[in-house]
Amino acid sequence: MENTGTAFPGDAHCAEHVMECEMEIHKDGAKYWTPPTTKEKTPFEGQRFETVEDGIEFYEEYAKEAGFDVRHGTKRRNRFGQVSIKYMLCSREGYKAERKEPNNSSTVKQRRRRVSNRIGCKARIVMTKSDKGRYKVHAIQLKHTNCLCSDAAKPFLKINRQLDIGHKTFLAHCAKANIGPTKAFRLFKEMVGSFTDVGATCIDFCNFRRDLLAYIAEADAQMVIEDMFKRKEDNPDFYFDFDIDDEAQLTRLFWADAECRRNYAYYGDVMSFDATYSTNRYKLVFVPFTGVDNHKRCITFGAGLIAEEDVESYEWLVMKFKTAMEYTPRFTTTDQDPALKIVVPHIMPTTRHRFCMWHIMAKVGEKVGVALLQNADFKKELNNTVWDDTLTVDEFERRWTRLMKD
Repeated sequence: MENTGTAFPGDAHCAEHVMECEMEIHKDGAKYWTPPTTKEKTPFEGQRFETVEDGIEFYEEYAKEAGFDVRHGTKRRNRFGQVSIKYMLCSREGYKAERKEPNNSSTVKQRRRRVSNRIGCKARIVMTKSDKGRYKVHAIQLKHTNCLCSDAAKPFLKINRQLDIGHKTFLAHCAKANIGPTKAFRLFKEMVGSFTDVGATCIDFCNFRRDLLAYIAEADAQMVIEDMFKRKEDNPDFYFDFDIDDEAQLTRLFWADAECRRNYAYYGDVMSFDATYSTNRYKLVFVPFTGVDNHKRCITFGAGLIAEEDVESYEWLVMKFKTAMEYTPRFTTTDQDPALKIVVPHIMPTTRHRFCMWHIMAKVGEKVGVALLQNADFKKELNNTVWDDTLTVDEFERRWTRLMKD
């Protein structure tokens, strides 16, 4: 057996740390690394702990200092339910079990192949319960058959990565701002200075976001309603209402805050609402109520979510809008939804209802056919006719008649 501090071919990735570790080469060519930790932080055979948790915590702190990840191994209990023996292993202990090849049946889900980092490392600690109730180190192996992590890479070990309350709060705030976990990780890195100071990886951020969504999956609608009630308590001018179906599923929701209602009071003579936006996950249709201020900027009067684009849903939504604003607009534009043709005259009889020009022009190709749509002279004359705001009614009728005749 020989001790050396020289890096070998294939060990270039750990050359920085191999000078610190004590490496032994057996006669058969096998290499073993011993972590260069201080005596007070290194476990030893016969060491005693008050509880098994104290022993686990001590070994994990040793692993952080040494530069390797740990894994919980065998745990046995006595007839009283107390832990009698506990193994703590290096994460690279053992070998990956051979994967059984699935048959060609379509019902068997194909599992993704994962690369294993297990190489049969024997580093471990075994703790047993003594007669006096304390735990002692029954056996220990400090030598590793793998090169240990360098100081620069230690922050990225799984044992050193932990999402604390600061990380979780930051991710929750980012989620409220519709910022994904990957971009949130980059923002956090800019806040702390470098990736080594983050204390977690981008995968940890993504996993926490996934777990958070899974946790609230069954109560997300209730959380939305509770948030609406809280906004109502903070501001009495905030208005909202909702409806559920027979299975207690949220199917309709309308809300308008104080600013929306104030905008409507100033500029509510003309309104447009468009139901062409559909959410991906919940299959709800988003319906924004918008207007234009005196600077020709779009402003919001309110918004709603409906599960079905039918007459009943639109009647409920428009009625809630009318209740929130206390009066109906003089003029409104919508898309060519057949349900809106029925709802608008019924709920807002004094409002002039017109179709949105953008939706009309988007359907020109369906009405005139491909050949005429590709005719440059026709498109030019059509746009000059329908988009000219200076034309009077009679002038428009004459130009339209001439266009149809041509």
